[in-house]
Amino acid sequence: MIEDMPAVRAQLRDHWQSIGIDLVKRGFPPEAVFESMLTVGLAGLVELQGKDAAAEWLLAVARRLSEQVKTEAEAMREASGATKN
Repeated sequence: MIEDMPAVRAQLRDHWQSIGIDLVKRGFPPEAVFESMLTVGLAGLVELQGKDAAAEWLLAVARRLSEQVKTEAEAMREASGATKN
């Protein structure tokens, strides 16, 4: 993976984001744009790393997202309690 190349990762992220935004501006539905980008990227990852490695990566991403959702939900609960006083 490119985790040891943060500058490359940042540049690629910026370029892909720009391309996605450009496609949306051209009239493509945002959901279709980003789903297709993910599908193409995942197919490439499977080809380069294999199905098992791709599955492990997806699980790691899902775990991070789950933790973010939990953290955000907790922050919202705390903020809601703080505004009641």
